[in-house]
Parts: sequence; structure tokens; C-alpha cells
Amino acid sequence: MVDLVIVLNLFFATVYLTIKEPKIRIKDKDISLDHAKSSVLALILLIATGVVPLTLIRTSLMKQLNIVPWQILVIFFGSAYICISLDASGLLKVIAYKFLRLSRSDGKRLFFNTIALAGIMTVFTSNDIVTLTLTPIIVYMSQYAGIDPIPMLISVFFTSNTWSMFFYIGNPTNVIVAQAYSLSFFDYAKLMFIPTLAAIITSVIGFYLQYRKKIPQRIDVQLQLDVEKTLKSKLYAWLSGLTFCAFFVTVAIGDFINLPLWKAVVLYCIIYAVLNFVFSSKMSESNNDFSFFVDVFKRVPWKILPMIITFFVFVQVFSMYGLTDLVAKLFNLRNDLLASLFTTYTTAFAANIMINQPMTIFFAHVLWQKPLIYAMSLVVGSNIGGNITLIGALAGMMWSRILANYGIEMNNVKFIKNTFFVAMLTLLASSLGIALTAYLLR
Repeated sequence: MVDLVIVLNLFFATVYLTIKEPKIRIKDKDISLDHAKSSVLALILLIATGVVPLTLIRTSLMKQLNIVPWQILVIFFGSAYICISLDASGLLKVIAYKFLRLSRSDGKRLFFNTIALAGIMTVFTSNDIVTLTLTPIIVYMSQYAGIDPIPMLISVFFTSNTWSMFFYIGNPTNVIVAQAYSLSFFDYAKLMFIPTLAAIITSVIGFYLQYRKKIPQRIDVQLQLDVEKTLKSKLYAWLSGLTFCAFFVTVAIGDFINLPLWKAVVLYCIIYAVLNFVFSSKMSESNNDFSFFVDVFKRVPWKILPMIITFFVFVQVFSMYGLTDLVAKLFNLRNDLLASLFTTYTTAFAANIMINQPMTIFFAHVLWQKPLIYAMSLVVGSNIGGNITLIGALAGMMWSRILANYGIEMNNVKFIKNTFFVAMLTLLASSLGIALTAYLLR
């Protein structure tokens, strides 16, 4: 019991430090305890106190049930490298600008087109990449046209964490659930189609009603994009785009050709690495011919790695001390709708305590032996949960920092005021969609 108390205290202390990132002064030097440092510190304390043996770190990365943590790491960081390479080509920016020019004079059309663009990009890339790609464009357009950027910024952020439920490549949390339940690409898509559609319709209507008075009827946006400057190499941009299309098709048919997702990710990481190396001299902004190749690699969020590994260890420790089995007893509802409602809301709010990725890992262990309705609900909770507060997902924390660079303050209070009501309605609609899907599949 004492060991479990130590583990829980270290866990919540790690979450707190990850969110706050406080600074400590050592010898007249301020050191920030960011998520990487605080996670490593927690891991050291777990080992130093004797609660966790050193060998447990390796064990926590090996296969547990149907989840293979090290493969999730490969998928997460490999997918990030692929998406960042696509983004670095400039192709996404050109597509976004061309798309947005179509609605430059109509405020409502711009609002809905931007949401549609964010959603479509999320389906074919990932929620984090879409947020990082479209945020600067939205800020630029809003400043240029003299309109309030908040409606589109909030709506696009919410959209990227909603449309991401369609396919399991849309969010790393989806991959965790798919692995836990041994779901193929098409099995997952079939289960999540109706719940995701319900979430999309509800969120779009909800945000339109919420912001309808703030959306201008007519606007004048003169987008001036130098395509030649943006696409430093058109050949690289097209090869990057075609490679990504091939990657998506490969993932989709992976089960038919017996190619696991992690192997497909590794394969296309190698292809992108070769492309980035070959075109590095043309794409580099400095005199160093290899700076582009290096910069794309450095843009991968490697600082998240220690945190993810630490939370894998925490999940293993929770299982070791029986906490996982204890929580699992709470999820035994016989009614599909009640089971879905309870699980989606519980996991969505848990994401704002644990952050969505470690939360999903924990609840995947809790729910993996239970009916598919729990898996679907966990997917919804892990995605929509990132829309309740800024700490519900790592993307929220990164997004608020990007906005700060543009002079836009986005704190938790402001974020919650803009998203909470729609998030609650979206969770409800998705839960109804899950119950309907379960009924149709009987």
C-alpha cells in the first residue's frame, strides 16, 4: 500500500510538473522543469525509492496484452516525421491558401470552408500537424482582414481533434486502442464512422450557433502567396505529396498484404529520409547543404519521448499493484448507451488529468477484455477530451504557445469558455452514435 501511495504521488506530481513546467534556480541559473526533465526525474525517483526495478523499464516497452508499446513509439514518432516532411515541402501551405482564396469575400463560407479544410487534412494527415499548419494561416488572414480570429481558431482546433477519429492514423491514441483490440484499418473505420459523423455534425452546428454573431457577412481578404518561394522545389513537393498518398494507401491495405502499421511507417520514413537528403541542398535556407535534412529530423517532438516512456512505466506499475483491475470493475454496464456515455465522459475528463495519451494507455489496459463498445468510447474520450481544456492533449499546450507568438492569449479559462458546451454535446452525440453502431452490428 505504501508503494502504491508513492507511485500515485509521483504520478500526479509528474502530471503537475508537465502542465506547469516551473522554473528552479540553481547557482543563479533558471532551469525549467519541462515535461522531458520532470518525466526523467520521476523515473529516477521511482527507481531510487525501490518501487520500480530497473528491469521494469524494458518490460514496460515490451508486449502487454495486445499492446506493443515500442511499436506505438515507432508509429508516433515515425508518423510525425512523415507528416513534418510533407509539411516542410510547402505543399500543404499552398493547398490551404488556394482553398481559402475561394471564399475570401464571404465570412460564412470562409468559416465553413476552413473547418472543412481542417477536417479533410486531419483525415489524411494527423490532428497535431493540421493544428500546427493552419494556425499561422488563420492568424495571418484574420489580421489582414481585421476580423476576430478566435471563432476559426477554436473551431479548427476542435475539428482536428474530432475528424481525427475517422481513421486510426489520425491520432496516436487511436493506434493504442486499435492495438489493444487487434482492430484492422477497416475494422476500426467501420466502427468509428457513425460516431465520428455524429461528432462532426454536432460540433459544426454547435460552433456556428455559438459564433454566428461574430462571423462577418462580407470580408475582403487579399491573399498574396509567392508559390515559387513557398515551393522551393516543385519536384520535391510533388514527390512528397505522392509519397504520402502511397503511404496512406499502404496503411489502408496493410492487413491484406500482411504489413503491420509500424513496418509501413518505418518503410516510408526511410523513403522520406532519402527524399529529404537528396533535395536538402535545394530546400535548405542556409549555406549548409544538409540543413533541411537535419531540420526536418529536429522538428520531430523528441522531447515527448521521455514522458511517454515514463507513463508506460506508470501504467505497468498500476497493473502490478492491481489498480488497473480495480478500475476495470467500474465498467460493467449492460446497457450499451449507458456504457458508452459513462466511458466517453469518464475517459474524456480523465484525459484532462492524465493527458490523453497516457490516459488511453491506462484505460486500454482497463478495458481490453470488454466489448467493442468500450473501445469505441475510449477513442471518443481520448480525442474529444483534448477539446475540454488545454491540458487534455499535448497539442493544446503547443497550440497555446504558438498563439502567444502572435500576441493572442489563450489560457485555460478562455479555452474552456469557448469549447466546454460544444464538447459536452459532442460527447453526447458520439455516445449515441456508438450505441447505434453497436445495435447495427448485432
